[in-house]
Amino acid sequence: MNPQMFVDCELDKLNELKDNYKWLYSNYEVFRKDYKNQFVAVKDEEHLDNDINLERLLQRLKQNNFNGPIAIEYIYG
Repeated sequence: MNPQMFVDCELDKLNELKDNYKWLYSNYEVFRKDYKNQFVAVKDEEHLDNDINLERLLQRLKQNNFNGPIAIEYIYG
C-alpha cells in the first residue's frame, strides 16, 4: 500500500466517524430520553449498544466483532 492509499483510507474512516457523531448529536434528545447517564455506541447511523459502564460497553462491542469507526458518547441526563 502506498502512502497516499493509506492516507485516503484513514480519511475515509475519519469521515465515517464524523458522520456517526453528527447523527448522534442530531438525535441527542432521543438518546437522552432513552439512555440518559449512559454511554452510547453508534455506527453507520445506527445505535449499537449502551451501558452505564464504558468498560463493559467496550467489551461487548469487541465480543460482537463491531469494528471500524464507532462513535461513543456519554449521554447526560
